[in-house]
Amino acid sequence: MNIRAECVRNGITIEELSRKLGIERKTFYNWESKKDFPTSYLVRMANIFRVTTDNLLGITAEQ
Repeated sequence: MNIRAECVRNGITIEELSRKLGIERKTFYNWESKKDFPTSYLVRMANIFRVTTDNLLGITAEQ
């Protein structure tokens, strides 16, 4: 997953991202540890970072 990399590239902390998503920081960490982000939140993060959901998930054309 490239979510943390996008945070770094955009100068956004996990706390700030969580706030933008309207969730608790611990919720984000729980999803991250399980690698199980709800689709609607992946779409919202993609919009925040202006990337595709495939990019956030680390999916490339070769896969």
